[in-house]
Amino acid sequence: MKIIKNIFEFIEYRNKLSKKIALVPTMGSIHEGHLSLVDTAKQYGEIIIATIFINPMQFNSSEDYKSYPKDFDQDKEILQNKGVDILFCPSISEIYPDGFDTTIKVDFLSELLEGKYRKDHMEGVATVVTKLFNIILPDYAIFGEKDFQQLLLIKSFVKDLNVPVKIISSKTIRDKDGLALSSRNIKLNPDERNIATEINKSLIMGVEKILLGEKNSKNIIEYIKIYLSSFNLIKIEYISIRNPKNFEVINKINKEFVILIAVYVGNIRLIDNIIIEEKNG
Repeated sequence: MKIIKNIFEFIEYRNKLSKKIALVPTMGSIHEGHLSLVDTAKQYGEIIIATIFINPMQFNSSEDYKSYPKDFDQDKEILQNKGVDILFCPSISEIYPDGFDTTIKVDFLSELLEGKYRKDHMEGVATVVTKLFNIILPDYAIFGEKDFQQLLLIKSFVKDLNVPVKIISSKTIRDKDGLALSSRNIKLNPDERNIATEINKSLIMGVEKILLGEKNSKNIIEYIKIYLSSFNLIKIEYISIRNPKNFEVINKINKEFVILIAVYVGNIRLIDNIIIEEKNG
């Protein structure tokens, strides 16, 4: 695996490549969820490029940024063993040099849910992903469905700005107890880790209620809220039911929907979702 930290060095190396490239952007702290993205990438690309860049624009505070899990040596070893061909890991000054003054904003998707509760987060995602696309010029880019709003945001600006990258979504990977894999999970203490499994359980309960005939979104949201509120360690930030195609709010649930949730378990913020879409054909 070739490791490149400098943008100009990367571009020089990239210009020599002629095979199809699949990109897996990460913020490090690599886990099985990331590795599933690499597996998906191998279905599309002949050369697999992973990035590690902990984007300061995506964090609410400097404290949150500083406390984000980091272990570059371990990440490097895991990605190499997984068969990644190139690891691009630029510094902050490489991505945001002195005088940097440009951001990408997707109006609708930047202002609600994750964008509402994490100020400038979605703008940070759109900006850094645009920069990575411009530097790497991948044919495909792989993103997980756990960050569903982020996935739609990236698809939106790629379409709007005619970015020649095919966005591929990859299923959320969960532990055996149902907790969605996240780099933040390692910050949970044993009690919090145990309680965190209730997040996915509540989403499944919501879907089961819908399948039993409840179609009013407010009733489903209240049902999930009441269940999770019974756990002292859980503080709900939002629960929302939306159209998985255009992210509009759904009041009366039909065949397609996504239930999205953000909670604090102790002091650790976790997000999850459950997606129900019609099968094509």
